Amino acid sequence: MHQAWPAFRSFVHCLAKHAGARLWISLALLISVGFLEGSGLLLLLPLLQLIGLGEVSGAGGIGQAAASVLRSTHIPFTLAGVLAVFVAVMAMQAWLRLCLDVLNTRIETALTCFLRERLYRAMVGADWLFFTRQRASDIVQVLTEELQRVGFGTQQLLALLGLAGLAAVQVALALSLSPMLTALALACGAAVALGLRPLGRQAHELGMISQEKRIEMAAAVTEHLGGMKIAKSHGREMHHLEVFRRVIHDIAAHWVRAMRVQALTRVTFELGGVLALSAFLYFAVKVAGIQPAGLVLLAFIFTRLLPRMVTIQGNWQRVLQALPSYEAAERLRWQFLAAQEPAWPDTPARIVLRQEVRFENASFHYGEGREPGALQEVNLTIPARQVTAICGPSGAGKSTLADLLLGLLQPSAGRILIDGEPLAGSRLHAWRQSIGYVPQETFLFHDTVRANLLWARPEATESEVRTALRAAAAEEFVSQLPDGLDTVTGDRGVRLSGGERQRLALARAILRQPSLLVLDEATSSLDTQNEQFIQQALERLHGELTIVIIAHRLSTVRVADQIIVLKGGRMVETGAWDDLCQREGGVFRELAFAGTVGLQ
Repeated sequence: MHQAWPAFRSFVHCLAKHAGARLWISLALLISVGFLEGSGLLLLLPLLQLIGLGEVSGAGGIGQAAASVLRSTHIPFTLAGVLAVFVAVMAMQAWLRLCLDVLNTRIETALTCFLRERLYRAMVGADWLFFTRQRASDIVQVLTEELQRVGFGTQQLLALLGLAGLAAVQVALALSLSPMLTALALACGAAVALGLRPLGRQAHELGMISQEKRIEMAAAVTEHLGGMKIAKSHGREMHHLEVFRRVIHDIAAHWVRAMRVQALTRVTFELGGVLALSAFLYFAVKVAGIQPAGLVLLAFIFTRLLPRMVTIQGNWQRVLQALPSYEAAERLRWQFLAAQEPAWPDTPARIVLRQEVRFENASFHYGEGREPGALQEVNLTIPARQVTAICGPSGAGKSTLADLLLGLLQPSAGRILIDGEPLAGSRLHAWRQSIGYVPQETFLFHDTVRANLLWARPEATESEVRTALRAAAAEEFVSQLPDGLDTVTGDRGVRLSGGERQRLALARAILRQPSLLVLDEATSSLDTQNEQFIQQALERLHGELTIVIIAHRLSTVRVADQIIVLKGGRMVETGAWDDLCQREGGVFRELAFAGTVGLQ
């Protein structure tokens, strides 16, 4: 418990803060249920008298008080009258218990939603560089299963509080009947609980191991699904199966160990309770000399109390097993919070690019201790409403430059200016609102063509959607789809060809009516025909938008007004197509004639 205490304290504080008044209502209902539980037990005193067992030893005053209360309400002090009140009290207790259970479920589900939303908000607010260093399956696992387990732990904690309240009422009544025997029973129970502390620590440790193993399983599933095509191509399906089998068998083994600890705890507690009850009965009869009526009532109380104590212990262990999931969620959230970008303004205004984007001595290091940096002292200008191409061999820094241009990364040194204003702070969000981006790996949702387009700009009209499709050379093929704009594209657009997906991505970017359109190697995996479609679309947009093309294939950059060549993280050449092709000893000319960037 020592290791789990900080996490438990943080969890309870979070629960109390988020539940607010609902938690106090829950506690009020809990007290009411406990009061009714005690009232029902007190009604047993006159019932025992009425059926001829006599007055309960040591509780005559309580029994007489209960009888007086009944008479004051003009309820006949008869067996039928007392039973009617007893049934009414138990019915009221059952109804309040129902209200309590529903309220506790609301508290649990609301807390789970709150924790998920809080973690998701921290995730989307983190900077891109930090985000790319996280494993997606870890985030998904924590957001789904781990926080679901936190919800289950919340349910167990609230149930534990309810049972503890009822147990407290029963103990209080038992103390009023026989303080000595009740103290003896409580001392036995405390001794059993202290003996079970090592099992509680073991439950928490097994919970931590199980949480780690679940993360491993989620990672294996995600990676295997993503690499299934190449796995089948290489005949490595059985290797994936073996890895998956090993992980799930580890999870099963740890689950069995956790259940063994839980079962051992339950059995130990039950045996301890039986021994305590036996000792209690022996001392009650042989030492204390309690009369039959009192003995019956005390035995009734303790036989009801014992299962509740066992359940309380089980609930506590399940809370301990859920705490590692809460710790994992909090740890991930704080990592995201430590890497937060500037806060989004309430209404981020778009930036209209009127003159140029300028890089001034811009450098970037990925912070991995390697030299030189990914980009080094880059100075370049991207004029508005012109086409600029960025090219160079692999590893030249093209993708890093694109991420800087998109505002996803910030220069380690130097700066980027948009119409003379630094791209930093809240302007990052406004700039991103003003960009259309088409990556090499096109992502489409498993939804209709229309929904995929409107995702970029939900308020767009039908006419604007059609115009964007026409500008991206995609209107014709969309019209030939089975349901036109309402055709479902499939998971990641699998029902469309690569060229069709790319043209839809271009249409989606155009629909945003951007100030800057960035194509990040968007045609590198397309055939000649689809590449021509994209080039035709770019020619139609020439002069209307500021376009930046990041490219390996030189055929894509023929339309560019200027071409910037990178090598080794530095800008080594700039100029028009004909100028660069004729430059003796130039990097661009060398790449073009060597064919390493695919001159078509």
